[in-house]
Amino acid sequence: MAQQRKAGFCTLCRSRCGAWYVTEGDRLVGVEPFPEHPTGQALCPKGRAAPELVYHAQRLRRPLKRTRPKTDEDPGWVEVAWDEAMADIAWRLNQIKAESGAEAVAFSSASPGATPISDSLEWIERLIFAFGSPNFITGVEICNWYRDVSHQFTTGSALGMPDYAHSDLIVLWGFNPANAWLAQANGISAARARGARLLVIDPAPTRYARGADWWLQVKPGTDAALALGLARCLIERGRFDEGFVRRWSNAPLLVRDDTGEFLRSGGCFMAWNTRSTQVVEVDTRVAMAPELAAGLALRGSFEVDGVRCRPAFDHYAEACAPYTPQRVEELTGIAAAHVEAAAAAIAGAASTSYFCWTGIAQHVNATQADRAIALLFALTGGIDTPGGNLELARQGVNKASDRSLMPPGQCELALGLKERPLGPAAHGWALGRDVYRAIVDAQPYRIRALFGFGANVLLSQADTPLDPRVAVAGIPGALRPVRNADCPLCRLPAAGEHAVGARGPADRLRDQRSGGRPHPATPADHSAGGG
Repeated sequence: MAQQRKAGFCTLCRSRCGAWYVTEGDRLVGVEPFPEHPTGQALCPKGRAAPELVYHAQRLRRPLKRTRPKTDEDPGWVEVAWDEAMADIAWRLNQIKAESGAEAVAFSSASPGATPISDSLEWIERLIFAFGSPNFITGVEICNWYRDVSHQFTTGSALGMPDYAHSDLIVLWGFNPANAWLAQANGISAARARGARLLVIDPAPTRYARGADWWLQVKPGTDAALALGLARCLIERGRFDEGFVRRWSNAPLLVRDDTGEFLRSGGCFMAWNTRSTQVVEVDTRVAMAPELAAGLALRGSFEVDGVRCRPAFDHYAEACAPYTPQRVEELTGIAAAHVEAAAAAIAGAASTSYFCWTGIAQHVNATQADRAIALLFALTGGIDTPGGNLELARQGVNKASDRSLMPPGQCELALGLKERPLGPAAHGWALGRDVYRAIVDAQPYRIRALFGFGANVLLSQADTPLDPRVAVAGIPGALRPVRNADCPLCRLPAAGEHAVGARGPADRLRDQRSGGRPHPATPADHSAGGG
């Protein structure tokens, strides 16, 4: 049968690499790079394995329903029709909602950054919000919170995309794109080929670290100290973009010594004009005039109507001051000379872009570390400028996952919101530890059901201190009552399931039907149009 090549893109992670899909009739037989596509220069092993995922013997094609008690080691899965499974799940969810409120149902999903759930996430959130639950567990506290959300506390937006095509210096901070984001890896390769330099901050000897111009092998968890130390070098040497800092940041705005708050007059902030030697109003709702910005003080102490004030930048410089190269060496394990060399590279670059990921995210100090890193790169003036990190234009469409779908009062019931009012709960995400506490101790209320979309919270959020009652033969006892159905909506084989001879629930079900004998995959199991 003749083969056909069909253009598309890989949906197995957020990189969405362009790809050619090779078919024979209605059967997928291969996946190839699509170089003409903006992200199609290469494919990772997972992308190339798409046919194995489609035709794997353990791929679930119909819902499975539990038929044995929760105390039985064998759930007794049996296949049921889709309509039956959907009706049963909806009935159970609505029953809990009627008895205990929608907040008693927690939802979870696999990582949108590394799995096929990425393109479905907004629609999953739409279901959650429309149902009325404020509790959605994702990998937010161990992956994207600091970069996509808390980064806004510092810059006003999520971390912009690096403009590798025009970067003079590329900084990879706790980020290994060859393993995590192939489209970025291709962009970096092209930039390196034209002469861009590379600074890698990573404790692991990744491929990028070994080939970098500078490699800072930071001690895990000390990234904030390194960022403050690098910033100190730039400030002390005057090697930062003063024009950008004055005009496009709050650096020149005066902060009161007595309250620690910004000095205001009406609706405007105040700054000290060194040319007129008097205070001036700054309206941050409009772009600051370059001639005004040029005269604003960044350092010093000033008295305004009897109130001593200092520019915000002066406070920042004071916070960075203790982090000398020698102190940074003590904290991070990076030689002082290497810290200074890295600072000189950043200072001397015509343009600098950077990206961070789990190397920063998977630490208790991720939010503050990201703030220190964001401020460091703000000193370069590389925010939304060519060769820096860009705020890319987005399609002017409404998001499917609008939280306004939530009934009044439900958002306020989010787990963890009281303790962390600016944290993930304010955006509809629940932390693993908060959900576990609600399941086990009913604090602040009982979670009675967990609806998972491809998630494995015992793996992703396993390092949470829990009551011993949770663990029963390796399975959380409190979670046992909620797993009644397994629907193949978006399931990838688990670790080891690609191995020849690996067996899963679908195999056990076939064995039951064939009297215990292993049952080979039927032709129907290999059709390209399966669900």
